Amino acid sequence: MQHISIKSLSTAMPQNHVSNEVPPYSLLPNLPPNWWRFWGIKGRYLINRDAGETAESLAVRACHSAIKNSGLAPEEIDLIICNSTCFVGWGEERNKAFPRLADRMSKVLGCTKALTMDIEQECITFLIAMQIASNYISTGKYKNVLVCSAEYISGVLDFSDKSCSTFGDGAAAAILSHEQDNGTLLASAYSSNADFYELATVKWQFPENKANPEPKDYWSYFTLDSNAPAEMQKFVPTGVPTIVNKALKKTHLNVADIDFFVFHQPSKILVNLWANGLDIDEDKFLLTLEDYGCMVSVSMPVTLAESIKQNKIKSGDKIVIAGAATGWGFGAQVWQIGNVCVAEA
Repeated sequence: MQHISIKSLSTAMPQNHVSNEVPPYSLLPNLPPNWWRFWGIKGRYLINRDAGETAESLAVRACHSAIKNSGLAPEEIDLIICNSTCFVGWGEERNKAFPRLADRMSKVLGCTKALTMDIEQECITFLIAMQIASNYISTGKYKNVLVCSAEYISGVLDFSDKSCSTFGDGAAAAILSHEQDNGTLLASAYSSNADFYELATVKWQFPENKANPEPKDYWSYFTLDSNAPAEMQKFVPTGVPTIVNKALKKTHLNVADIDFFVFHQPSKILVNLWANGLDIDEDKFLLTLEDYGCMVSVSMPVTLAESIKQNKIKSGDKIVIAGAATGWGFGAQVWQIGNVCVAEA
C-alpha cells in the first residue's frame, strides 16, 4: 500500500472573536425565536481589515506553521493547492481577484519548486484538495503537497440580514506526504447534485435591509433563498450519511469500525442529523461551530485539528471526514490516522 500521511495540520484565526451579544449580530432585525439555539453558535472569528488582517495573512500563518512542523524545507514542497471562497478581497486589495492564492503562497513562503493551483467546491474544498494531493502522491508524481484553505467569508456577508449570522473567518493548512508510518487514505467517495443550485449563492446586489444604500454598498453578498431551509431538508440530512456509507463500502469497513467522525459544521441540527443517520453516539464526533461558526472550507480541518488536540483522535485510529457543500456536493474520506503534528499558528 502506498502510504499517504497527513504530516502536519495548522490553523490560524483572526484576533477578533465576536459573540452574538454585540454588533453586528445584536442588531440583526427579525430574528426568529431560538435562532441562536437552532444554529448552535455563540461566536465566531472575524477578519479585521483595518488591523491589516486578510485571508492571505491567515493563510501565510497557517502554511508557514504547517511546513515548519512537518520538518520540511519550503523548497521540498512539490505542489500547493489553495482555495478561498471569497473570490475577491482575499488579499490587501479588496477589489483584486487574480492571481489566486496558491501563486501568492508560493512566493511568500519560498516554495520555489512547487506547482500551484487553486480549486473551489465551497465547504468541501479542503477535502477535495486532500484527494487531489493524495492522487498525485500515489502516482509518484509528487512527494510533499501543501493544502490550504483560507476563508474571508465575512467579506461577502450582508450584515443587515440574518443570513450573515452563521459564518466565521479562518484558515487551515496541511502537509500531505508519502510516508512509511501507519497513516494513509483508505477510501473516498463523492457526489454532486445541481438540482438545488440556486438555494445558496453569492450574488452582486445591494444589502437587503439597509436604508438608503450608496453605490459603494453594491457588492457580492451571500444569499439564501427564502425556501432554502425547507428545500435543504429534502436532501442535505441524508446526503452525508449516504456518501459516508459509499466510502466505507470500498474499505469493507462499517460504521462500528470507525473510531471518530469529523463533520463539516453548517449547523448543530444538521451535524446531529448526519450522526443520527449513521447511528453514531455523541462521543464519536465533535461540534466546533459554537466557538467558530461555519467557516466554509475551513470547518473540517479545524474540527479535525480540535479532535486531535482533545485526544479524541489518536495515531492508528480509523476516522471519517465528511461534509456537504452548496451547489451541491457531498464528500467522504476514510483515513487511518498517523502521527499528525497539530498547531495553532
